[in-house]
Amino acid sequence: MEVSEAIRERRSIRSFRSDAIPGETITEILDEARWAPSWANAQGWDVFVLRGEALGRYKSMMAEKLASEATPDPDLPMTQRDQWPEHILGRMMYRRVTPGAESQTPRPRVGLAEAYGAPCMLLFAVDERIAAEYACFDAGLLVQNVCLAAHDRGLGTCIMAMAVRYGSALHELVPQAAGRRFVVGVALGLIDPAAHINAIQRERCPLEDIVTFVD
Repeated sequence: MEVSEAIRERRSIRSFRSDAIPGETITEILDEARWAPSWANAQGWDVFVLRGEALGRYKSMMAEKLASEATPDPDLPMTQRDQWPEHILGRMMYRRVTPGAESQTPRPRVGLAEAYGAPCMLLFAVDERIAAEYACFDAGLLVQNVCLAAHDRGLGTCIMAMAVRYGSALHELVPQAAGRRFVVGVALGLIDPAAHINAIQRERCPLEDIVTFVD
């Protein structure tokens, strides 16, 4: 698959098949992705792979937190909805609904709790001693590589800030992440081809809205 094709065709998947993904495949994806650039080649990231019983505990925790409307306590601050600039809010798909049509909202709460049915959740974290701005930038490059490598293998991904919304509970579930701050989660699995939500038309704003040439 050409890189340009992968970049344009990769999309967020919000309905996965339950089929398990072989550990060798996950290892191959992460082995490719680790070649992402980072500041001074620091590679200040960690990835925690949740599958099986560990993923089940994670999903149960998320369902409980969402059902009780627990107060979020992410390791890193998240922008609240009322803090986003209006022109950016207008681009967000989960805020748009087409009148008379099925909701375009791709964030049903039950789906969030279940990681959209994915059989694998990748949790990306950074060392707490590193400035978050640099660490998160580098982690984002790693995440993009993971998503493209997965797409190249016919697998789907969904990058989920919600996955790390409850930091304290997450650290209890993943004690191996001591000294790390969770940045984001990525659901990984086989795509459910029959799910309407996986075929919703995507948009990107015009290039002139985000690019300024300074000669």
